[in-house]
Amino acid sequence: MNALANISIQYNLETKYMKTKQKSKKILSARSTIYGAVSAIFSGPESDKFSMLMSHDLRKCVSEACFELENQKNEKHTISLLKSFRKLINKLDSLGLEKIKDISIDIFGHTPSKQIAPYALEHLKNSDVFFRTQKLADLNGFYKAFGMEVESIERADHISTQTEFLSFLLLKEILAHQNHLGNEKEICKKAIVDFQKDHFLNWVEIFSENLVNYVDEQFYPLAGKFLGEFIRKEKSNLHLVNETQCI
Repeated sequence: MNALANISIQYNLETKYMKTKQKSKKILSARSTIYGAVSAIFSGPESDKFSMLMSHDLRKCVSEACFELENQKNEKHTISLLKSFRKLINKLDSLGLEKIKDISIDIFGHTPSKQIAPYALEHLKNSDVFFRTQKLADLNGFYKAFGMEVESIERADHISTQTEFLSFLLLKEILAHQNHLGNEKEICKKAIVDFQKDHFLNWVEIFSENLVNYVDEQFYPLAGKFLGEFIRKEKSNLHLVNETQCI
């Protein structure tokens, strides 16, 4: 094989590697954006975070993130996540913020039913107080280890808090990528997988299904559908990560 052929092969391999790396960063960014959007959706309509959903720029970013995720495997015409997000936003616009506030109070205010409570601990089968206290301590430990402070008005196991944390971790992983910090990147990646497996994915999947099946009001069932679509993609991604680790 001559030198020119060697250079050509090396160039093609490096180009393919750079494209793969760039694609990986785009997927991480898309996931972070959608986790941030979910955090806003379930933060409560009276919050500043929820009001961000009224922003055209944010809606565009989330729509692009949905499209990016659904095309990561070059699968055509798989836009269920994007469709779900658009339906949710259309419903938000048609109902208006004040109506959504009333709906939120009816569903989540006072003492919500266990099926639709937006708190991880309420979905645990183990009702032992010590066990639940330990789970809450584990969550706070995760947050503090990565420099995220939970506001006193929020619970560490609330879906909005958990999704904000996952969005934050994904951003940290992107920064580690950009700065060639291999060890930090692996720490973030492992933390995301561990947090999803131990504290997040299973209960949130049930929560999203219950919103669709047990809530009559129009906005939050659509929020549950959007969340469920995203969680299924995250569980698929987690499966791929586990497969890679086993190789």
